[in-house]
Amino acid sequence: MNIHILTVPNEQIKERHDFTGADWWWDEAGDLQVRVAAELTDWREAMALAMHEAAEALMCKHNGVTVAQVDKFDEKFKDDNEIDVNAGDESDAPYRLEHTYATAIERILTGVLGVDWKAYDTRLGKL
Repeated sequence: MNIHILTVPNEQIKERHDFTGADWWWDEAGDLQVRVAAELTDWREAMALAMHEAAEALMCKHNGVTVAQVDKFDEKFKDDNEIDVNAGDESDAPYRLEHTYATAIERILTGVLGVDWKAYDTRLGKL
């Protein structure tokens, strides 16, 4: 298995399922594909988000949570501008545990790299 992390324009991320900011999936070869919005111009922010996505994907794979389950759940939130949390934070998210641990990893990484979490989170919300 290989992991392919790319920064791409947010419009490319939207093409798969109209999600924004970041996305992950397993390709036909079994490789993990991670995409992060290039609009996050600070490499530390882009890689913190990429590590969140990669960790979440790996834990989902380990725990038997499929991309289809994650995508189906996330679809409910893509047009809802009033939701102030990530879909994975919802109590009925099939990947809530994986998302929670991935967020912890992301927060640790932003702390070590000196990224202000509130400012970073605000930028993510605007993507």
